[in-house]
Amino acid sequence: MIKVSGFRIVAGGHGHPTTTLDTHQLEDVLPNLESGWVGERLGMKTRRVALPHERVADLGISATKQALERAGWSGDDLDLVVCGASFLEDLMPARASVIAQAVNPDAVAFDVNAACSSALYALAVAHSMMSVDSSLQRAAVCVVERPTASADYRDSHSSVFFGDSAACLLVERSDAESGFAIEVISMLNNARETEAVRVPRNGHFQHDNRSAFRHVMEMGEQVARAALDGAGLGVDDITHIVGHQANQSVLGSLGERLGVPWERQWHNFEWAGNQGASGVLTAFCGAWYENLDTLSSGDRVMLNTVGSGYTAAAVLLHWLG
Repeated sequence: MIKVSGFRIVAGGHGHPTTTLDTHQLEDVLPNLESGWVGERLGMKTRRVALPHERVADLGISATKQALERAGWSGDDLDLVVCGASFLEDLMPARASVIAQAVNPDAVAFDVNAACSSALYALAVAHSMMSVDSSLQRAAVCVVERPTASADYRDSHSSVFFGDSAACLLVERSDAESGFAIEVISMLNNARETEAVRVPRNGHFQHDNRSAFRHVMEMGEQVARAALDGAGLGVDDITHIVGHQANQSVLGSLGERLGVPWERQWHNFEWAGNQGASGVLTAFCGAWYENLDTLSSGDRVMLNTVGSGYTAAAVLLHWLG
């Protein structure tokens, strides 16, 4: 658990492909997929899918440029680009390098892979680097995910969840009274069942659903409570929580364990699908700007993820105005 001071999230951006794949289309082609199950159980109506000729990294560039515009920064203001990426389009170069090429080729740039926790691990790494190197004042923490490329559309267990997307948060070492102050970063790992959720090279997404659900529940709750304990706060002090956008069942069950009602959760899985590591940031950025007029100084938002490996992270944010 890391207590943070003097760092803030200045702006955010996110992007999704324009092509929509709805649940009815999947139900028409997937074997043994009961009509209505995905919508009723998982809560997913649609998901956004990149076509073969489209590059999701371009969405990462667009999300970063959107965040820069919102912050009033130029690409040259960035000293560091850290990108969370687990469902990779290409093994090389790093997604961060592709983004840096478009906004600031001289920025330090590299990727972090912690499966569906990659976005928050990338934020933790950026904070750690900026804390020890005074030359790093401003960073883009990005996430670029293409899980649909690893889906087997002959298998309902592999394919009904996924959507593609990208997002970016701009982080600054600053005590300015605007944006979201970063209060606590908490991370948790359990590497005893590393093969329970995996994507083999040139293979498709595979998972042990029971193991995955149990770890998401247990580790999601543990890492959230560790973050709250570190800040000396309780669940009632959280205004909103943004979880891993796996599906309605996962988010609803985690909310029940934490005592956070559904109306206090920010989510977009209904139309964007399970976007791997990207979902937590696209849901956060989308809701942030949709609710900009109703956010009050002192509101707290918790980001919470669990990924394969298993990895977990929670980040507690404090709205400054």
